[in-house]
Amino acid sequence: EENFNGYFGSADSLSDNAAFKRYGISAKGAGHNWFPFDGRFDLAKNPNEPNRFGWVVEIDPMDPTSTPIKRTALGRFKHENAEVVVNADGYVVVYMGDDEKGEHIYKFVSAKKFDAKNLKANRDLLDVGTLYVARFNTVDGKAQGEGEWLELTYGKNGLTAEAGFKDQAEILVHTRLAATVVGATPMDR
Repeated sequence: EENFNGYFGSADSLSDNAAFKRYGISAKGAGHNWFPFDGRFDLAKNPNEPNRFGWVVEIDPMDPTSTPIKRTALGRFKHENAEVVVNADGYVVVYMGDDEKGEHIYKFVSAKKFDAKNLKANRDLLDVGTLYVARFNTVDGKAQGEGEWLELTYGKNGLTAEAGFKDQAEILVHTRLAATVVGATPMDR
């Protein structure tokens, strides 16, 4: 889900909120402005409602009766793409870009391996694993063609209560803020 920020706003003034700012959410709205017509999108009434948007939603094309599933372990941002691959070691890897200037590139690695003989066992592979963000090496501001993946896990790489994250859920809800804390490289889109 991308560009969800355009639906939210408020006729009331709002206090400064780093997460709102980082996701392009403001009291004045930005585009579609549903907030005057539907209280769900009014930030003064429902300040946590934007946190329900910005997730990868998976559908099963082989089962038209299936229910779409939000894959929250992949983090919350304006996903431009989610490229899913089965790595040579059998783990599922999802590569994702954030569709906004100055944001980041992410990858998710499943905790369990893909099982080609038991497709039902694979249905929850995107629920548990590790989310990473990219940091690219530079020398004097010039890209070197190399980098590293930084883990976005509570208690690692500075992602603690002191940095504003009380648990792993907060890291996933505020993935952009977590990426900045760990020192990820901002991209130009």
